[in-house]
Amino acid sequence: MNTKVAAGVFLIVAGAACASNDQIVVEPVAVGMTNQLAPGYDDGDTRIYQVGVPVRLPIKPGGEQGGASPPFPRAPSIVARDVRTEIRFTISNLDAEKHSIELLIDPWNEFVRYKPGIQVVNEEEAVPDFSGFDKFFIVPGKSRVFGIITPDDCTELAIDLATAQAIIAQPPAGANVNGMVNRLFNLQNRSSVFDPLISPHIPAVIPAMTGFDLGLRSYEAANVAVEVIVDVSNVEGDHIVRSGDTASYIAMPPAELTPPKAN
Repeated sequence: MNTKVAAGVFLIVAGAACASNDQIVVEPVAVGMTNQLAPGYDDGDTRIYQVGVPVRLPIKPGGEQGGASPPFPRAPSIVARDVRTEIRFTISNLDAEKHSIELLIDPWNEFVRYKPGIQVVNEEEAVPDFSGFDKFFIVPGKSRVFGIITPDDCTELAIDLATAQAIIAQPPAGANVNGMVNRLFNLQNRSSVFDPLISPHIPAVIPAMTGFDLGLRSYEAANVAVEVIVDVSNVEGDHIVRSGDTASYIAMPPAELTPPKAN
């Protein structure tokens, strides 16, 4: 287990434990903020406090794939249907008063790592781009909130990231690309429901989610934390790294994908 401590932030990052031959349960990963954390954004009116930690999934690198597969530089070596991922989370409020806490999950695939930005509207209002999974929870004082990001939700994360890559790589003429990307990452938008603005850009092949950035956001100083436990299973082929396996995890992608500034 690795533990890192910085001013106002604590992180705990662990490895993986074997659950079965075809399933891995990743040991708990946690990140939290204290009320001593400096805001990441402060315009004198709005203050945004945010922390995060990368979570690599126990997935092996796939075999070499040749040939271009737009919007990807080559065909994905592992696709979304090959693995099944579920994320169980616990958000803890250590303060006596309730807080509104935003849970953030930003997906990776073998090509890019999604990195939403902050849009400043009319130099007066700061609006963060949507994360892949982005949801507010009201957490009462001295209590916890539990939840599950289902396998269908995780597949949606993979589809949304691939679609964002396609839109940013080849934007429609005159399009508000920032608006399109935020629309597709909105939790109310599902790829299974036809959207004339988004659906035509969904790639035919969807790379698997190989990791994600786990984060918390608050608009007030707070003592809060989130812990996740991730289950990863094989569906097609043998892609997971089991306990004691000498195979390494697929690497964190070097490239970041950030929506362009809003029009």
